[in-house]
Order: sequence, then structure tokens, then C-alpha cells
Amino acid sequence: MKICRAMLICALLPLTSGCQVTRALKQPIPASAPLGGADERTERIAKVVRDTMRKEGIPGLSIAVIDHGEVVWAQGFGWRDIKQRLPVDTNTQFQAASISKPLTALAILRMSASGKVDLDADVNRYLKGWHLESKFLTNPVTLRELLCHRAGTVPHGFTGFSESKPAPSLLDILTTRYFMNGPVKVTDAPGSLYRYSGGGYCVVQKAVEDVTGEPFELAMNELLLQPMGMERSHFHQPPSAQESENAARGYGWMKAVAYGGRWGVFPQKAAAGLWTTPADLARLVVAVQKANSGENAGPISPAIAQEFLRPQFDPGMGTGVFLDEKGDYHGFFHAGENLGYFARFGAGVSNGRGWVIMSNAQKDRFGPILQAVFQEFGPVRNPRAEP
Repeated sequence: MKICRAMLICALLPLTSGCQVTRALKQPIPASAPLGGADERTERIAKVVRDTMRKEGIPGLSIAVIDHGEVVWAQGFGWRDIKQRLPVDTNTQFQAASISKPLTALAILRMSASGKVDLDADVNRYLKGWHLESKFLTNPVTLRELLCHRAGTVPHGFTGFSESKPAPSLLDILTTRYFMNGPVKVTDAPGSLYRYSGGGYCVVQKAVEDVTGEPFELAMNELLLQPMGMERSHFHQPPSAQESENAARGYGWMKAVAYGGRWGVFPQKAAAGLWTTPADLARLVVAVQKANSGENAGPISPAIAQEFLRPQFDPGMGTGVFLDEKGDYHGFFHAGENLGYFARFGAGVSNGRGWVIMSNAQKDRFGPILQAVFQEFGPVRNPRAEP
């Protein structure tokens, strides 16, 4: 029986990728110069980071820690590109995947605060050239429902597309069936149940573009990233040549099977298109914490932060962010998973603590690292993220 060349390549790619990671992690794992204070506490955490990377096969990882309402430590470990021996540093960008969603929600809340959109109006009011069709005619889909996964939309998420070919447009994603990449439909009565949907955020993306008259990445830069000083963050898909100079290449067998190259491309920018660093995300987390306590934190006003963190429909869901409500503790968190990447953040609403971890391996294996952070800086009550 003959085995075609394409089938042989598909079979060997995951093995080759895995061997590269294993060989690299047998060597000393480099660490970048830290941001903030480096002391015995961070050295102990760094040891756990390296041990976890070796055990779990994570080629590159970057972390930021928040304490007393400030980003007190950030550092990069391992490699953003194994073959070229390029190390991770605190400016290395990773795909944030679904952590794109809370940033999109904050931008929509800014648009709502300025009167550009109404969270509870029919979203079709803001869409041009394409409307979201639904058989539930007396129950229109709203931006609030889309942001809170209550719009009854599918699909759940996306695999992305190879960087070697032109990616479909947003309109293509909304209307055309690809493998786990569309189309976007309303399958359940809006508001009736929680159903996580990246597809719903594609509708939000279309609304942002149609209301602002700009591509989503430009609108997000003006609404949130630039005012927040998040200089190492963007929503370009794919990233430009300049932006990709210090971007982490994705690793993992699933990515190798789905598409080659450095990373996948996600035209579903509002749902999964953010490139960023833990330090940038930590700054945004601190801004939300401070604004919620009554301070004006740049583009995040107290009213916006309070709406972002207020339970919507369910106790565990804010506006685009998940909530952890246990007794007197209130926290917020989100995770992101694209092929080749995993990221997660968690923070207390009022205790001034938090953390962000990003990696270029599709593995949710941060438990030992988080335990070390909690031991050194105090716990951040987040049961879905703690080991």
C-alpha cells in the first residue's frame, strides 16, 4: 500500500515539532531581564516556571504579577522560536486567543458611554450590508447578549487559517462554512441560556467596524490600546513584518496538523485576534481595578469598570469577562486558547492582586506556577485557575 507524501508529512510534523521542544528544554532555559523587582520570591517562582516548562513541554512562557495594585514583576522564559534560538523577553507578543473578548467588551462599553451604541438595542441597528438573521423575530439579539454569551449564537470557537494563504474576510466568516470557522447563526432564543460563542463576537466585530467606519484593529487601537499605553498589543491579522519581529511562534501537535508556519491567522479578531504581552494585559487589569475603586484610569472610567464587573444574567458572567464570586471575595478572569498558544489571567476586584501568564504551547498547565505565585505574593481567589 502506498502512502502519499502529504500523508507522510502530516504524520511526521507533530513528531518533529515535539522533538524540537524536548531537545531545547533539556538545555538551560534562558530568562529575560525582569521588569520590576527581582528578589528571592521571584527567583523561587522562576525555578517553578522552568521546572513546569520542562515537565509539560512548553517552549516559551511570559508572566506578570500584580501586587498592591501595581505590576511588580514581569519576566520571559524560554524560546519564542526554537529553530532560530530566539528567546522570550517581556516585549515578546503571544496570541491571546479568547482574552481578546474582554478587551472587545471594554471597547464596546466605551462606545456605549459616549452614546455611539445602546447595549440593549437590536444589534442589526448597527450593521451595514449584512444582518444577523434569526427565527426569533420578537426577541432581537443585543450587544449585551453577544458580549455575555447569551445571544444563542454559534459557533463556539475557531481553528484559524494558515498564514501561507490569504485568510477569509469577516463577511466570509459570518456567512460561509469552513472547518470550525463559521458561519454565524442564531440557534437558541436570545437571552434564554448561556452558550459560549466566539461567533457572537464576530457580530460585535462587524458592529464596531460599521459604527466607527474603520477596520476593527484601528478602532480597537483608538478606543482602548493607545489610550491605555498598551504599546505591545494589536489586533492585526496577520501581524505585519515589523510586528512579527518579536512574536512567539506557536508549537504543538494540533497546530502542526492543522497548518504549518509560525502561527494561525484569525480574521475573527474580536473573538481571538489579539497579540499582546502579560505586562500589557497586567496594566489593563490594574486600570480596571483602580477604576472600579473610583479612580479615573485613562479610558476606563469607574462607570465602565463597574459595568464590566457587574454580573450579567448569571453570577459568574460580567460584560465579556468571567467573575469569581465567593463570599466577600470578588474576582475576574479569562483564558485563551488558539492552536499553539495558551494564556490566562486572574485578579481580585478590590485586593490589588493579579497575574497574567502566556505561552506558545497549547497546554493549560500553569497550576504549579500559580501556586508558587500565591505562596510568594498571596492568593488570588480563582478556583478555575488554581491547581
